[in-house]
This record gives sequence, C-alpha cells and structure tokens, in this order.
Amino acid sequence: MKPPPSPAPATSSTLLLVGSGTHLRQGHLLSHLAAAAGVVLLDTAAPTWQKPWIQGAQEYDPRETPFPVEQARRLCRDHDVRAVVSYSESEIILAAELAEALGLPGLPVEAARLSRDKHRQRELLNRTGVSPTASVLVHDVQEGLRAAAEIGYPVVVKPRGLSGSLGVGRVTGPADFTRFFELASGVDTMGLASDGFLVEEYVTGTEFLVDVWSSGGTAEVVYSGRKYMANDPYPIDTGHIMGEGALPDAEYAAGLALARDVVLAAGIDRTIANLDVVLTPDGPRVMEINGRPAGDLASVIAHLGTGLSVGGLLADAALGRPLRAEPVPNRAAGIKFLYPARRQRFEGLAEAPELRAQPWLHEVGELPERGSVVEPPPDDYFGRAGWVIATGTHADQVHERLTEAERALTVQGPYV
Repeated sequence: MKPPPSPAPATSSTLLLVGSGTHLRQGHLLSHLAAAAGVVLLDTAAPTWQKPWIQGAQEYDPRETPFPVEQARRLCRDHDVRAVVSYSESEIILAAELAEALGLPGLPVEAARLSRDKHRQRELLNRTGVSPTASVLVHDVQEGLRAAAEIGYPVVVKPRGLSGSLGVGRVTGPADFTRFFELASGVDTMGLASDGFLVEEYVTGTEFLVDVWSSGGTAEVVYSGRKYMANDPYPIDTGHIMGEGALPDAEYAAGLALARDVVLAAGIDRTIANLDVVLTPDGPRVMEINGRPAGDLASVIAHLGTGLSVGGLLADAALGRPLRAEPVPNRAAGIKFLYPARRQRFEGLAEAPELRAQPWLHEVGELPERGSVVEPPPDDYFGRAGWVIATGTHADQVHERLTEAERALTVQGPYV
C-alpha cells in the first residue's frame, strides 16, 4: 500500500471528526480525510495512532458526559472548525446532534436517526413508494409469528438497529421462527435502536453496495460494488469488489438511480451514505441506509479499484465543496474475508508462498491473536480469521484471483 497522504496544512478548512474508529478499519479513511482538510478529533480515548493526521483532540467519557458539547466547542474555538463529520457507525447521531448544537454544517439529526433505525427507514421507503417492502415492527415471538403469517413465508427477522446483517436470519416456516427471533434479540445492539425487531418479506435477487455523495441538495453515486454473501440462511457480508466491471452499467443503472433518490428522500446531507440494494426480478429495492461510507476496509478497495479518495470525497461533502470524482478506468480491486471451517484454535493462515508472490496480491492480514479460538457465523458473526485483497484490470479477473486466494489461505489450527 502506498504511504498515506500528508495531513492538510493548518490553514485549510478544518473538520471536527467525532470518533475515529480503529487503525485497521479506518486508518486509511482518516489519512485521506486529513489530506483533504484539517482534522480535529473528539473521541472517547486519547489519540495514539491518529496523531499523524490530526491537529488537535479532546477526550471525553461517555458515561459522565454523554453529550460532550463543551469539549467540541473548545476544539471549534481553537481550530476554526467549519463542519462536523463522522464515519463511525456508533457516532453518527452524536455527530449530527453536535453539529446542530454548534450551528455547523453536518448530517441532519433526523437523517442520522433514520440511518440508525431500520424501522424508520422502512416507513420512509414504504410511505414514499420509492422502494416498498413489507415490514412489521414486533416486540415478542407471538407478534412476530402473526406478522410472518400475514406477510407469508419465507420472511426475514432482523434487529431494528445495526448493519452488516448482524442478527439477520431467513425463516422458512413457523417451526423455526423462535430460534431466529432469539438470534436477533441476542445480538449486541451497540447502543443503537433496539425497541423491537423487524419481520420483513424475503427479497430475492443480487445484492450490491452503493455509496452516494450528498451535499447541498445534490446527490451522486461515487462508487459501487458487487458483494459476496454467504452462510445462508444467515446473510453475512464476506467481501466486495469495486472498479471496472463490478456492476454492468445497463443492468444496474436503475439501482444506482434509486440509491441516489433514496438519499435525497431521507434528507441525508454533508456526507457519503452507504446503501445496500437488491436487484430483484421486479426491479431494485433498497434494503438498508447508512449515514456514513461503507465499512469493511471499503475505502481501501474503492481507492485501489477506482483511484478515488473516500476521505477526500467525505471532506468535500462535509465542507460544501463541489464534487470531484473521476474514477480511473481499467482498474478493479476486491476483498474477501477468511473464515474458519468450524470452531478451531487459530494458528495463522496458510503460508501459500506461490500465492503470496503474485504481484496482484495486494495484502493478506490476520485478525485474531494466534492461539485464540475462532468459529464461523452464525456462532460468531465476527468470526473472521483474516482477509485478502487482490487487484486487477477488471472485476471478473479480481473475482478469479480472490477465489484462488481463498482456496489457498486456509485457516490453520486444530478443531476444538
């Protein structure tokens, strides 16, 4: 990977970033954000790895100060902050509320709340008719069984909050409903919307991701990608590909246009919104709306596959600058997350020296500590053992390379 961009000079427009995430998942995004604007950080811990890319920081304890507006004001006063932004899942609402309290541009509060509440998303999409899907909010198994019978099996049961298919399951009949309902109710909501669960119609088709840049009433798709899904009936995102050929233009044009229209209908502004869209036999449907860019190292894949700087695009949206997005042709990149076959003690990924010598193999990484026990979804939704990133000139070529890498980079260690 190329060295990260240098931080923007102190004289440039400055952003207040709420929450920085982790170095592994968001370090690339922060480095590009800082290359496009000055960044000051409001976070729950003192900065460590973030230091090269920030010009100031304030720490707060969310238990004692759940709304750290005074810390935010100090950063704004000392650094001439012009807008508030966040790319962290759990900080989206706080960032929007702080922007409103400070009188600064940022993601509108109602849009932030909607992006973290799947029930409100369904209400919007059904009320406006832009992407209707049968969905019922329930609070217990009996309510859920009645809703499922009314909608008709198969149905999907999911938590009201969260993203990335956490706690989601496809239910084929009433005999299995309780098990899937308990799965959804047992997932950590991470402080997001948790009042009830959704029972929805099962939508068939090809799911893909779309990221939409939105600022000042203008919304444009800036990048999109095919997704890997596995572990049916528990739909887990296991990777994605972006760049040349990832989504054939003619086939997916209506889905991309729908994503843009939904972002505008949701009132999402001054950010990059990530949407999951399914191309069904009857046309595209939006499954999920997020008020931040795609996760799972997507900023790395977008940069490798299209040449676009996600952090730079996010800075432009937050600061009200014009959209500057010209993808580089004849490039593609993708990532696959690697999982154990079953519960086992992790002793690393296979060495596979011939594979690792390939010039198209951009990166291989391990996630758990060696010696720890790993198990695949749904026993552990976060049961990833590692990842592999491949590059190429076309998405189909990248897919073949990722398939080859996934076969070779098996998870090593005894089953337990």
